[in-house]
Amino acid sequence: MAKLDYVEDLYHDWNDGGRSAGGAAQRIEAEFDHVRAELGDLPGVVSSPTRLRSMLQHLTCTLYPGILNDCFHQAETAVCGKKATAHRRLLPMLDMCLRCPNSRRSAIHPPRLARARAQVYRDFPDHDTLPPLQQIAISEHLATLTRLIAEIHDESNGFA
Repeated sequence: MAKLDYVEDLYHDWNDGGRSAGGAAQRIEAEFDHVRAELGDLPGVVSSPTRLRSMLQHLTCTLYPGILNDCFHQAETAVCGKKATAHRRLLPMLDMCLRCPNSRRSAIHPPRLARARAQVYRDFPDHDTLPPLQQIAISEHLATLTRLIAEIHDESNGFA
């Protein structure tokens, strides 16, 4: 039930003009477009809340809400599944979810991404003094977080 409430909130945010980004953004927005066309909704208006919930129910089967992004898991494209099985042993996933074609970020995620970025700065204030590979890893992670925040706020990125 909670997942359905969450998906409904995502739909309302999208229907009210909220932006999203990530590998699954276009796929989920196509689902939302279909729902809006079926229901005859107008942007910002939902004509039948009960029918809306029934049309969104199938999305809850693959949804895993996350702190930095939501995962609409599809095994055939999941980065985590490929990485974990490629070497036949457990591997750290690090930020694979942020780059996965199953991920989607919306209005709730930029503040969380900003907190994650601030935490890196707080935990590694002098990261310039670390070994070169650690500096690169931290710099790339900070750049990724900054880019992901911008994807939601920047209208020129191709996501809607």
